[in-house]
Amino acid sequence: MNNNFNYYNMANRNFLRDELYSNENNFDLNGNMNNTNSLNSVLYGPYEGFIKGNLFKNLYQQYKNYQPAIITPRNEQEQTLFNLDQIQFAMHELNLYLDNYPNNQEVLNQFTTLRNSYNKLLTDYENKYDAINVNSMSLNSVPFGWVEQTWPWNRGNM
Repeated sequence: MNNNFNYYNMANRNFLRDELYSNENNFDLNGNMNNTNSLNSVLYGPYEGFIKGNLFKNLYQQYKNYQPAIITPRNEQEQTLFNLDQIQFAMHELNLYLDNYPNNQEVLNQFTTLRNSYNKLLTDYENKYDAINVNSMSLNSVPFGWVEQTWPWNRGNM
């Protein structure tokens, strides 16, 4: 796969965990960064944002001494679903931001990058394992074909 994320590196279970930056920047009232060093200095990576429940560093408030759980998928299919969840969460957070500040080109570029990665990973997942959305293109040839498959709760170890 040639995109920004390494989805299948099983030696590092947290594929989308990005390096944290110590420089805490904020957005001004117009949605522009006060310090334009990097969008990564304002946002957590998809993994960290997902486990913390907030993509924006300046909006995350840790509850007492709570530490987010480390999520460890058991196989490649679970890892791929987890990666899809992370990217979808990050896209949703950026989409909410862009609803208020639609002219922030840096955030829009990040959203577009995530959307492209999500769509490619979703296509790869559906080609390998089956559709996960009812509007999936893979259902064009066999609509409602999932009823002939083993249901997730009937599969072993799920």
